[in-house]
Amino acid sequence: MNATFSTVLRWYLWILMSGLLLHGLVSLVFRLAPSVDAAMPYLVRGIFGIDFWHAWIHIAWGSLGMVIVARSRARQAQVWLALGFGAFYTALGIAGVRVHHPLGLELDAFENAFHLTAGPATLLLGILGGNRIVGEHTISASQ
Repeated sequence: MNATFSTVLRWYLWILMSGLLLHGLVSLVFRLAPSVDAAMPYLVRGIFGIDFWHAWIHIAWGSLGMVIVARSRARQAQVWLALGFGAFYTALGIAGVRVHHPLGLELDAFENAFHLTAGPATLLLGILGGNRIVGEHTISASQ
């Protein structure tokens, strides 16, 4: 995987995972302190209005992802993170479209749109990153 693509993937994952962590934490505060939620404008409540368990999914993925990106310089770790996250969020988006509130999660149109955008985009970056790593090994083995 060339340095430019590796840098793009790293920054993308850093922004995505820190955004998920922040979104999950603020959403959790809104759920645990309804007075905070009630004091916010409607648009802010809509953005951070995910349910309790959905907030924890964002917190878990955001935390895990930030730890992996911060601690591991190995390109393979970033690729595996992108593949795992991409597959999970793509599946979550499909489940949200096919089943009303799957697993008790309040997944509506906005959440499904996010999952079906972030999931496949991240999955695609993971696949491209994995192909670049395999290509590097193939080239170095043939020399």
